[in-house]
Amino acid sequence: MAAGLMATTQIVVEAWAVLVAAAGIIATVLSTGLSITFHLRGRIDHQSDRIDHQSDRIDGVTAEVALVRERVARLEGGSSTPDPGPLQLA
Repeated sequence: MAAGLMATTQIVVEAWAVLVAAAGIIATVLSTGLSITFHLRGRIDHQSDRIDHQSDRIDGVTAEVALVRERVARLEGGSSTPDPGPLQLA
């Protein structure tokens, strides 16, 4: 009977050791997955900020180009004397 009890105890101890090892592996996999997810999320946010910044710069350049085109069109207008604008000094 003592031998049977020792064998059962050994099986229970080994089962707990396997369970703890499996839990450690699962925790490592989940931790790695979350780490990768947060890293990629940070990179995506950074790229999004760069795109927004570029878009703002493009919008600013587009607005400046529109102003220049408007002034050129005014200066090249059909009348012999162009409208006085902020660019004309004399």
